Amino acid sequence: MSNPGGASLHNGIFSDPRLNGAGMVVPFSAALVFCAALTATGAQAADPSWTVTSVDADRIEIAATAFAPSSPAGDGGFTRVEAWEAGIDKPLEFSLRDMWPPFWEGRSVSSGDIDRDGDLDIAIASTEAGIYLFENDGQGRFSRVDTDFGALADLPMFNAVLADIDNDGWPDLFLTSYRQGNYLLRNVEGSFGAEPPVPVANRENAVLTMTMAFGDPDADGDLDIALGNWTAGWYRRIPGEESRNRIVWNDDGVLTGDHFTDLPGIPGETLSVLFSDMNGDGMADLLIGNDFDVPDYFYLGDGKGGFDPITYDDEIIPHTTTTTMAIKVGDLTGDGVSEIYLAQIAGRSRQASKILKMQDQRKYCDGIKRDADRALCEKNMEIKAWYRSGNQFDPTYAEECADLSGRYQAECKAMLIKDLAIQKDDASICGLIPASQPVPRSFCDLHFLTPRRPSTEEIDASLQQILHQNVLLRWNGTAFEDEAEARGLDIGGWSWDTKFEDFDNDGDQDVFIANGTWVPNENSPSNLYFENDGTGHFTETSGPAGLEDFLMTAGATSFDMDNDGDQDLLTHTVNGPLQLFRNNSQRQAVGFELRDFVGNRDGIGAKITVTDDSGRTQTREIQLGGGFMSFDAPRAYFGLGEATALREARIRWIDGGETVIEGGLRPGSLYTVARQ
Repeated sequence: MSNPGGASLHNGIFSDPRLNGAGMVVPFSAALVFCAALTATGAQAADPSWTVTSVDADRIEIAATAFAPSSPAGDGGFTRVEAWEAGIDKPLEFSLRDMWPPFWEGRSVSSGDIDRDGDLDIAIASTEAGIYLFENDGQGRFSRVDTDFGALADLPMFNAVLADIDNDGWPDLFLTSYRQGNYLLRNVEGSFGAEPPVPVANRENAVLTMTMAFGDPDADGDLDIALGNWTAGWYRRIPGEESRNRIVWNDDGVLTGDHFTDLPGIPGETLSVLFSDMNGDGMADLLIGNDFDVPDYFYLGDGKGGFDPITYDDEIIPHTTTTTMAIKVGDLTGDGVSEIYLAQIAGRSRQASKILKMQDQRKYCDGIKRDADRALCEKNMEIKAWYRSGNQFDPTYAEECADLSGRYQAECKAMLIKDLAIQKDDASICGLIPASQPVPRSFCDLHFLTPRRPSTEEIDASLQQILHQNVLLRWNGTAFEDEAEARGLDIGGWSWDTKFEDFDNDGDQDVFIANGTWVPNENSPSNLYFENDGTGHFTETSGPAGLEDFLMTAGATSFDMDNDGDQDLLTHTVNGPLQLFRNNSQRQAVGFELRDFVGNRDGIGAKITVTDDSGRTQTREIQLGGGFMSFDAPRAYFGLGEATALREARIRWIDGGETVIEGGLRPGSLYTVARQ
């Protein structure tokens, strides 16, 4: 069984060839201490005074790695820089075809420790270059990894997600492309390209897996994947069977797509998927967020891979959002019970102006630093001023096409034909789009696919939807209630990705919402940051926190980029450079990272509950999904505020086993907990 960093575990003996020239064999109990000392982020923490008191004590080993010193204090909670300034130099990629979904909605960003050197690296999907990988130097400086991705580099990639699919300790890449399939690219001892990509089957007529979630709902010890399929978007709204979601089952590290379960219900344009134990019964449930008219679905898991949808008649869910772009589950109120947050277009309801920060779209590109990036942004914004598609189709923009050149002119003509076909409701016009423009031709053809007509029974069973505000579902003992407005989380702008993190390390989870719109004649809303007051009530403070940004932002990853014990943010903007928000907190968290040699290696689906020396209890679930095309490294951080240490930590593993650690866990260290 392979272990991170080239080490291996055989019969309880841990071997790591890095320990000396010939390799050193040590007991498993000592091995993790060596691993901690080998990490780039700091020395092993002194005084390992913790004690494992649960019945699995002989199977548990803990190593502590000290965080680096806190980054310098700033004027606000975060300091914003364009990501290229820290080495994440992904070119601005946007053209005329990208003004139509799904291309206008951004690409995924994912964080994880690719080379298992103790710091977190970045994977970014691209429809121009396939995949961008950036290696972290351990101090929050990045460099692009020069990798030969072969034919994958030519695919229009929407998702590039770091997840250990084969359970060997190295995070692999799961990739989804527009109309050209899904793939698994295996990580071989810290790098990609040594083995060819493996196609992973989806539905035969699938267009795009827009989003996905990873988990172990059958509790067999490996990561399965829920595929959130998407077809056309805006003007079609109700798709057909090509959009039906499915779970692809992992067969002991082998993922081909041949072993799958299609999910029941009405197929929708899915934008968010999450495995999470939403009802606290110890089994992974599945939450699906759909756009437009098809309702969201919440499926309760049985722990063996079976799922039953919650229906209207169950009277458990009062309503969900309508244009659901993000779903997050976590304990925001500190009572040990998880809330469910659904984010949508929530910027036009009452009192919205008191929450939202808006900027005239004519200023969209003004703050971009590099001349070339700003010029490309301005070029696209000029086109956006006259490009009107679909229901707002204006044939006079044909004259504008003639003033363009090269790729822009070719795409403009193809988009013109596509828009004309939609306006005329004549699919035959799609045939006039030249073969050299496959993406606009795809937009056109997909619009005319036959929608699936829901049955009366399906409609009656559907959960109710509401418009214009986000939803926060909190359990009242017999059912969920929507407390979004009462807790200050109902207004979120044009919400995309959402994060629950204790960004200020004060002992409670805050909420970040990535925001933005490309709708013509709209103002651009800023990202929003809601600070928790410790009781689960929130105040919008993005300005003082330093998190304002008016570039349309669809995706983000929260990760400790410089290993200093707080969570930073990398956001993937549309028609602008990636943005990096360095956390200036002078408090350090207690961090946890799991290594499960019984279940899936990173402990996805496990819950960690801690109690500090003031008596406050906090819970985190290790999740890989939710949000919108955004994936976070599998670490859990607990800020303690004025408390000084944890008196207890409980880990409930995905198979139901529980580990209890007492005493000696202090802020300033990342604790690696391994179960054999």
